[in-house]
Amino acid sequence: MDPDHEINADPARGTVWVNGYDGSSIGRFSKRFGIDVHRTGTAQLAGEGECLVCTHGPADHATWLLFIEAMQQHHGVQVQPDLLTWT
Repeated sequence: MDPDHEINADPARGTVWVNGYDGSSIGRFSKRFGIDVHRTGTAQLAGEGECLVCTHGPADHATWLLFIEAMQQHHGVQVQPDLLTWT
C-alpha cells in the first residue's frame, strides 16, 4: 500500500516538509520562517483556498507543537515530535 503522504526533515533538524497524496506540499515547518499548513494542490485547483494555518516569523517549540496538531487535524498526518532538535 502506498503512503498517502511523505515527511522529510533536513539534516540540520531545522525544517520539516510534508507532501500530500497528490505530491503537493501540504505542510512546512521552519525554525527560521514559521509554519505553513496548506490544502492539497488538488483541493486548491478545485477552488478551495491555500492556507489553513500559517505564520511568518521565527518559530519556537510551542509553534512546532501547533504544527504537529494542525497536520493531524487538517490532514490526518502524524508528525513525530522528535524530527527536530531543540537546544
